[in-house]
Amino acid sequence: MSAQGRPKVVVAGAGGAIGTVVSRDLAREYDIIALVGSQDQMQETEPGLSLSWRSCEPFSRQDVEKAINGCDYIIYLVHTRVPTARLDQAECEDMDLLIADNVARAASLEGIKQIIYLGSLIPKGNISSGFLKRHNEVIEALSNYGTPLTVLRAGLVVAPGSNAVRLLANIATRLPIVLIPDWADKRKQPIAVTDVIRAIRYCLGNQAEYGKDYDIGGPLVLTFRDMLNRAAISLKKKHIAITVPYFPAHLYAWYLHLLDRHAHPSLIKFTVEALGHDLVVCDNPLQQFIAEDSVMPREMIVPYLKKWGRIPANPRLPFLKKYMAGLHSKSNVRSIQRIVLQPGQNATWVADSFFQWLPRFARPFVLCEVDDTGTCRIFSRFPKLHLLTLSFQQKHSSSDRRMYFITGGLLARGHDELKPRFEFRDVLDGRYTIAAIHDFRPQLPWGLYILTQALIHQVAMRTFQKYMTKNGE
Repeated sequence: MSAQGRPKVVVAGAGGAIGTVVSRDLAREYDIIALVGSQDQMQETEPGLSLSWRSCEPFSRQDVEKAINGCDYIIYLVHTRVPTARLDQAECEDMDLLIADNVARAASLEGIKQIIYLGSLIPKGNISSGFLKRHNEVIEALSNYGTPLTVLRAGLVVAPGSNAVRLLANIATRLPIVLIPDWADKRKQPIAVTDVIRAIRYCLGNQAEYGKDYDIGGPLVLTFRDMLNRAAISLKKKHIAITVPYFPAHLYAWYLHLLDRHAHPSLIKFTVEALGHDLVVCDNPLQQFIAEDSVMPREMIVPYLKKWGRIPANPRLPFLKKYMAGLHSKSNVRSIQRIVLQPGQNATWVADSFFQWLPRFARPFVLCEVDDTGTCRIFSRFPKLHLLTLSFQQKHSSSDRRMYFITGGLLARGHDELKPRFEFRDVLDGRYTIAAIHDFRPQLPWGLYILTQALIHQVAMRTFQKYMTKNGE
């Protein structure tokens, strides 16, 4: 609670189109701490609003704990849709899971009263267990350490500068003929960001809503074709929509990439997955509440269309350019792999297994030496050259986590702004161990690194995943 008696609310993922609007709107009633991933994404505080921007390394437990210290509630809007390093060797769902685990652990330690998570609608009809699992993993992680969680599920959220809205506009207007796969013309229920904020306000601090899970949507149910036609009319463009049979999902993803080259691959992947299903709200008390004064999603962008005649640019664009330039200059690497655990296994067991397995996998090229402190030094065999030192960190380790700082060797170099580290961490009650390298900065020239060390590391980690799966059976 702030000195003025107003609750302090963290908006995690505040740099996005939705997070920016949510942060500024709620700052009229709450003390808002708007969290972003880097200094480059921070925005200026507006006069009259109790809003402060704070940078936080979301893959660092310590940084997350510091960022939310003294706060009462968390609004969780994090979805990995931008690169987190110059090279990301990681699936977005694994990065999302790791960040959610960090936030949930920190929330439990810091006494956060409630987390509100804005997630995706669960598709109607036949869906794969893998698709459903990816949708629910973040929810499970956020609720895993005892902090009350309220889940809001929405489809397309229409907010100024939204990348999803811009993708929809580009599909509708970039070409005079719009191709719609026959499997994609399903029903959707877009929602205006103002209605999302009303839902958040209704649930925030409301103990009756702790542990609840709600679908929320706008006043209209539209097919994908309807949405494209409305987007074209709003932008005063004409097109001919053609339904195409035998248009595989992977080819349609490639087609969408051609229409919007700036769209993040994970956004396109998510969009294509969602297009094959109805995304319609199930009736519930919260939906009934926001339906009374709901806003047509189009109204969110009408002012911008009248002023500029186009969909507004992503509000993060200036910051993203600086952010991407910063990643390029740091030349940092992030690598994340998920390992399925069997009963009785944990991160300590996986770490020990890795350092025993690595020299066997890389024989006759690599030698690993682990000393009494747990520090591992990796050498080439012929000649014997010191390649990497992984210094074991007892203070940051436990049975479900093994942490190593990358402190030396011919293949690594330091950087004042980075904390290169290699960790093994259990998530989701020990169902998986995440093996992750964060903020590693290679010594090799970047092009040579990509063709050699990066490729070797990727092959090694994928092979280790397979080895662990086979070993656990």
